[in-house]
Amino acid sequence: MTTFDPRRVAAVIFDIGGVFAYPTFDPVRDQLGTWGIQHADDEPFLRAHHAGVHALTLARRDRGVSGHSEDYWYTYDHAYGAKLGVGEHRMAELRPSIRTDWNWVHLDNVAAFTRLVESGVPAAVVSNNDGTAAEQMRDFGVCQVGPGPLPSVAAIVDSAVVGILKPDPAIFAPALEALDVEPDRALYVGDTVYADVDGALAAGMQVVQLDPFDDHVDFEHSRLPDVAAVGAALVSG
Repeated sequence: MTTFDPRRVAAVIFDIGGVFAYPTFDPVRDQLGTWGIQHADDEPFLRAHHAGVHALTLARRDRGVSGHSEDYWYTYDHAYGAKLGVGEHRMAELRPSIRTDWNWVHLDNVAAFTRLVESGVPAAVVSNNDGTAAEQMRDFGVCQVGPGPLPSVAAIVDSAVVGILKPDPAIFAPALEALDVEPDRALYVGDTVYADVDGALAAGMQVVQLDPFDDHVDFEHSRLPDVAAVGAALVSG
């Protein structure tokens, strides 16, 4: 169920991690193989990521764990590993395999994003990142700012470049300015509650969480399974 108002959405701003890119699966897959745990398909790793995101939500809500603390990310790692069948005694050994590059590309979400932009919906990107967000978007085949071979977006805002991290609502200002849209007419699409939902709402934006496995069913904010569902909601609205 969605609670944002598609009729009031004039532009869409996207996160990168958990929308277009995920932690690279192969290092984890290889480590699991040494323990006799086999996952040939990619879906279990997608499921593990979103289980980790849900664990972060609960850690923040129930225990007040800081979103930038090491304990916060340990929570993610443990939920990720547990969903893949890893016992607690092996978590420390597994963790370096999880803490790797985010280079697995969600091609279905990229394709749906392309369709959305080509339909005429103005778009931008805002990401907590390491200074390479624009490069990632080109390398992953998602978009670039201005003309080029990929869908064009108004801005790609990288936290390491602007010096602001979500959920600080100020990080969204450059994208909103580039889109020339008021916050309440913009929709933010991300995968976490703490950084994405809370940050976008604090900025006065509409927001939808990508929650493909319904981990956050008990929460009141808008949730959809993927970018295609976001596009369908906007078209039907």
